[in-house]
Amino acid sequence: MSLNDAPTKTFLSLKPVPIADKEPKNLADLISRVNAQPGGFRQLTEAQLRDAIVENDSSNNEDVSVEDVVMVDAANDDDADTTVEDAALARLEVLKNVDCAGNAAMLVLDSLSLLLSKQNPTQASLTLSQQLRDMVGIGTLGVDRLDEPTMDEQRSKDAGQVAIGWTLMEINRTRDAAVKAAALLEKEVDIESRYWSDVMAIKNAGWSICRVPHQRHTLGVRFGFSETSSEFKNSGLAPLRRSEDGSVELDLGRLGGVSECLVVTYLHNDQVVGRSVPTRRRRQGSSSLEARVLEARNTIFAQELWHELIKEARTLAAYDVRLQGSRLRCQTGPDAAIIIELLPLASCPSAEEDESLPHNGVAEAISLGLHILLSYAHRHSELMRTRPMPPHISRSRQQNQTYALLRPVIGRLASTRSIESCTKLVGNLSKALRKAGLASSFILRSPPPAPPADAPSSSHASASQVLVRRLLQPREFAIDFTILTDVSLTLRGRTFLFPITSTHFNATLPPDSPLSPSCVPCPDGYPDLSALAAYLDTTVARALTSHFLARLLSSPSCSRRPWAENVVGTSIVDKESQHWSLRLSAHREDDETSSVVLASTVVYPEDDSRVRRRIWKWTSSSSSPATAGLESESRPLADVVDEAAAMSPS
Repeated sequence: MSLNDAPTKTFLSLKPVPIADKEPKNLADLISRVNAQPGGFRQLTEAQLRDAIVENDSSNNEDVSVEDVVMVDAANDDDADTTVEDAALARLEVLKNVDCAGNAAMLVLDSLSLLLSKQNPTQASLTLSQQLRDMVGIGTLGVDRLDEPTMDEQRSKDAGQVAIGWTLMEINRTRDAAVKAAALLEKEVDIESRYWSDVMAIKNAGWSICRVPHQRHTLGVRFGFSETSSEFKNSGLAPLRRSEDGSVELDLGRLGGVSECLVVTYLHNDQVVGRSVPTRRRRQGSSSLEARVLEARNTIFAQELWHELIKEARTLAAYDVRLQGSRLRCQTGPDAAIIIELLPLASCPSAEEDESLPHNGVAEAISLGLHILLSYAHRHSELMRTRPMPPHISRSRQQNQTYALLRPVIGRLASTRSIESCTKLVGNLSKALRKAGLASSFILRSPPPAPPADAPSSSHASASQVLVRRLLQPREFAIDFTILTDVSLTLRGRTFLFPITSTHFNATLPPDSPLSPSCVPCPDGYPDLSALAAYLDTTVARALTSHFLARLLSSPSCSRRPWAENVVGTSIVDKESQHWSLRLSAHREDDETSSVVLASTVVYPEDDSRVRRRIWKWTSSSSSPATAGLESESRPLADVVDEAAAMSPS
């Protein structure tokens, strides 16, 4: 096709897009259209069809004959149009349209290439067809202006002034932007300087600065502990976020945003007699970042301590350790208990409120001991982790491992209670014997002093670790009890933590003790104070019986009588009469009072129904409720024994 005959032909197809016939193509299409209407075939009745036919016939009554012919012809035409075109004809139609579109595109490309060949023949020849080049050549078609605009001097001057004005405006705008940027940069420098000064203050204070995981552009301060439990590993790092004024905002969202501490309350007969009052670790209104980091460290330590105490309490149910709501209650004695709570620092009682309580020192000691024991547990875990171990043994802490924090406190309180109870028991007996005129005494010996803290240790442990280890060792005490001048014994007590936290008592006699034949102590010891008290009562009674029997046998006035001990060894009897006995005993009236009792029984030979019994008692305390109705004997026991011996019928 040439360029000359281009106007005589149509290069583009102007035919409209064919519209598909609206009539149904087949019976299935007809059925689907009917079903698509409301009601479908169910709403279609014969009467409706007849009405529709009548209405259609009535609208065409004017030209029935002509219409009939036309309708027949139209029906024939419709039948012809509705025939499906052959697939080959449709393919040829598509190819013809594609060919027309390609031809039109080539003609447009040749026209533009020929137009550009006058200015840039090299570039235009790349797209110009060879047929058109051979027919008309290159550069035969061009474009140009008809009239050049006239430029006068005034207009050029005005254009130059406008250009200068625009230049000055842009310079002013650039200057204003530079001033604004300088002010913003200066403000940003001040903010950054303030931020980094706070960060360096934390760094110089000894805290570790690092990047926050998953936030590589955010710095954080690590105030947690390396050996803490897995529940608090991620809580020991707080991001250092920059506020609008440049100050550092410590993001403590993982800690709850509230400062907390552990409060220990000491109860006696369900009355508060002591409480550990936490010091105000952070002053009101303090904005020091170091103080806030320290407060966060103390808070996470208190939270971990509370978590470990709850875990340990599950294993100490046998020691009456119970979780009551948000409080941990530990019964340390018949009338003593401690309550441990984790409270917000703002809700803790102040020192002015509880400074008058008599046993604040006990509560403070318990609180301090719990904190020290957790620190020691961390240090011990670190030593176990860094110690050379076989490769098949894991260095990580077991998930179910429980620290011994509350058990040492229970053991220490039990040891103190055992020392007090044992000392009170022996002291009351000694006091009752002294009231009876006997030379009785006792001496409480504390454990031997520990070696100096700077002494070399085989495990290369620090002085603080050696101190805590000695505190965790079983606590021992000894009491030298002198019953008579030549009769004495030694009582020992030792408190164990594992496997059972309890105090075990032992009694030992000197090798040449006169009590060895009759009062040999149990070689396995005594598990509680009641068993020890029973042994002491029996020992004191037999020692007094042996002492006064020897005294009666050596007395000039009573030596002619056949005195003897009974089988039990706590009574003196007259072997001839069998009607007289003198019984000595020692027992506890209550926890505060011990008594030495001398009972004399005389049975008259002529009448066995006549019995004369008299009791003398020497008590350690006359103000006790158990001895309120009795009077303690004021005469010495030796005089009363002589008086009772004179009452023998023989």
